[in-house]
Amino acid sequence: MRKSGWLLKHRMSKASWAAALGALLLAACSAEPDSNDSTSDEDLGGRRYVDVNADEPMAGVAKTKMQSALGRLARVAKESQNEPRRALAAETLARIDGGDVRLGSIQAARGIDRWHMCKDEVHPACTGPAPASDDRTWLGDVDLAKRIEEGLAGYQWGNRIYFSITKETDVDELAATLVHEVVHVRNRSECSYYSNVDAHVVDANPAYIEEYRSFLTDCFYADEAATAATCSVYAKEQVDGYGFATTVDDSAALTARLMSEASFYPRRDGWPTAFGACSL
Repeated sequence: MRKSGWLLKHRMSKASWAAALGALLLAACSAEPDSNDSTSDEDLGGRRYVDVNADEPMAGVAKTKMQSALGRLARVAKESQNEPRRALAAETLARIDGGDVRLGSIQAARGIDRWHMCKDEVHPACTGPAPASDDRTWLGDVDLAKRIEEGLAGYQWGNRIYFSITKETDVDELAATLVHEVVHVRNRSECSYYSNVDAHVVDANPAYIEEYRSFLTDCFYADEAATAATCSVYAKEQVDGYGFATTVDDSAALTARLMSEASFYPRRDGWPTAFGACSL
């Protein structure tokens, strides 16, 4: 789940996360010369996704870049010889294509999702009780709209993932972000992340594990030569940047455990049956 960067909800800066992932993607590209060639993205016009807000769907540059990122996933799912990488790309694409995950723009966020954005931004517009978990109308105020449109690159809650996509958005980073976030959706990470969901009080150990798992998937998706050892180093470096007061200290053991669990991949089997309020 990342916020001001592709860190859709939490605390890492855009520059720090993008630099780390960019370096990983650059290394991977040296082994895959065509990975930045947008003309090789297959079937861009036919790549399907369900928009979170049908009344205000992504369009223009945002839609084109999103479809291009989906094309990157399709190529990796078809061509990769690295089994975790291929499976992550294929299952991420399948969940998006099938509407199990919905994509949209930050500006079009409404209701409970916008309220959670407001809580993470510590904005006064969301003082008081939360709207219902199925509310899709709450807007907050004009100042909140400005805050989230300027401050959030993306956001995930439930099975909805929102983006602020511009002409500067790197398509490879966007594809890696989709993998990262769809794994969060598979695990309902927001329901583990907080000791108090309504107040957005972070629970450090579960939050660390949720982010660590998704950063492992970033690493495997981005690099054909990825291994559990190299991705353990990458995931630990990224999650340590959050500053969680955690007791998790054995990254190799954590990597082995997470990769052995079915929830490491966003497969349809085991997918959450509903995305309402968290049951804590």
